[in-house]
Amino acid sequence: MKQKVAATLLVLTMSSGLISTVQADSAAGSTTGNTSASISGTSSAAVISKTASVTGQALPPLTLKQAAEWAQTNSYNTRTAERDVERRRIEFKNAEKDLGNAFVDFIDGEYVGDESSWRNYNSSTLSYLASKKQAQFAKDQIYFNVMKSYQSVFVAENQVKNNLEALEIAQAEEKIALAKFARGKLSEYAKNESTQARSQAEQTVEQGKIALQKSRDALNFLMGQPNGTAYEMVDRPVYKEPKKLDIEIHIQQLMDMNPNLWKLEDSIKTSELNVRYFDFNSGAGAYDLAKMDVDTAKEELDKGQKDFAESLRNLYATVKENQKKYAQLEESLRTAKEGLELSRKKWARGLIIELELKNNQLKVDQIERQMEELAIELSQNEYTLSKPWST
Repeated sequence: MKQKVAATLLVLTMSSGLISTVQADSAAGSTTGNTSASISGTSSAAVISKTASVTGQALPPLTLKQAAEWAQTNSYNTRTAERDVERRRIEFKNAEKDLGNAFVDFIDGEYVGDESSWRNYNSSTLSYLASKKQAQFAKDQIYFNVMKSYQSVFVAENQVKNNLEALEIAQAEEKIALAKFARGKLSEYAKNESTQARSQAEQTVEQGKIALQKSRDALNFLMGQPNGTAYEMVDRPVYKEPKKLDIEIHIQQLMDMNPNLWKLEDSIKTSELNVRYFDFNSGAGAYDLAKMDVDTAKEELDKGQKDFAESLRNLYATVKENQKKYAQLEESLRTAKEGLELSRKKWARGLIIELELKNNQLKVDQIERQMEELAIELSQNEYTLSKPWST
């Protein structure tokens, strides 16, 4: 009967959801969770062939999901967090056993006897739940880092393509300059400038290829793959207009899910436990400090919640702004394509030189790549909005 009363008092001091969660998890021996996150992606033969042409070789395909799985397996932080979950679970179970063996009596509803067992049990409960939150946090963080690294390869590939097209134009301009110089219609200085521009364009191409491999190696590092390994990234983000969102409701929904805020809540509970089970042999002054710790922890939680809400509002504003930018790029692309089509007709009739046609084609290509990179940024914004603690 005494143990039943003790259990009732414990439930009154801590949320029933917290206790039931721990007991259900420990009974099942559950120590890990799965991270599920996705972004809009597509793979087309046209896109793949363009990317492969940058490297000049066929590459093994790699999905974002596979990259994330390799990175999770390779991650020291993830492995450490999972081991910590198991350690905390064992500590909780041991504390639970000690609690069942402890002598507890009551006088006017107050604990008399082995309070250290109750304190240890409550403390291990909080630590176990905190470790589970931390493990999920580690997985979400790894996934986001992989997403950024994976998608940075697309940006680097686009830059190589831009550099190659710029080199092609520089070569064409040099060819024209040399022809004019041979006919005495261009100064040697102007000819040399053209040659230097072409040489600089070649160097830029090589630098872009090095940057591309560096971006690939950054992903290889996360996945535990050797440097120099190259894959065909098949999950290219495509623009999809974000769903309408009531940001204030969204903020409230994420408050309870945020592991960083959960830590602050845990700090409040821990401080309250310190007050509840205070050892008065430490002196009255120390008790006052323990109570101050509770107030400080509550203030930190309040500040953390406000900062979290404001960061989400700012991020949502960024998403809305990026949507506007994408619409503007769509209009610019339409205009550039019209200009390209007109230049093709003029070139076919011999009214313009091929160089002008190439420049108009470059404009179209660069806008399309800007749109792809903005789609990448929006996909990362979308993930951050759903799991802001991962960044």
